[in-house]
Amino acid sequence: MEIQSIRTDDRLVLDYLSGDNGAFDELLARYKSSVFGYLMSRTSDRNVAEDLFQDVFVKVVVSLKEGKYTPNGCFRFWLNTIMRHVLIDRHRRKCILSEDVNEDNDLSVIKDISVMEKSHEDELLHRQTVDSAMKLMEHLPDNQREVVYMKIFENKSFKEIAEQTNVSVNTSLGRMRYALINMRKMAVKYKCL
Repeated sequence: MEIQSIRTDDRLVLDYLSGDNGAFDELLARYKSSVFGYLMSRTSDRNVAEDLFQDVFVKVVVSLKEGKYTPNGCFRFWLNTIMRHVLIDRHRRKCILSEDVNEDNDLSVIKDISVMEKSHEDELLHRQTVDSAMKLMEHLPDNQREVVYMKIFENKSFKEIAEQTNVSVNTSLGRMRYALINMRKMAVKYKCL
């Protein structure tokens, strides 16, 4: 009986970019339930969550093809960032567009065009900050990196983090504190934030 090895996310990305479409199917299967579950928890509407799910993975494919992901062991972080951006974009669209029907039967009236102009700049700044933070996180000890990831990218409470990592809440808080201190020192040293 042959033991089948499990490919890492980065290996799947590289294989997909080399033409192995099955590698992307495997990535999709690996993250389908967690991404969809997160989107459902944020929208509480199955149809909206399904639309957003498709948007997320379309953006993943496009970004991979454009070379916007560097295989560095952070695929899950990168995917979560895309997922959050899709949710933010949806929220912005809801805020910008109103559903007031006017005399011309215009269903989509833009309330404030300056919001759209500002959002692109904000998104670029946010993306650069996240990319820099992810690079700094790579140099943290495993236990600190885990806490930062769970707090920032999974939006978990310190109590949830403590339960999942089998430590006390104070230990989780301490790891986060030391991680932030270490990341600040690295950011100053390497001038990356």
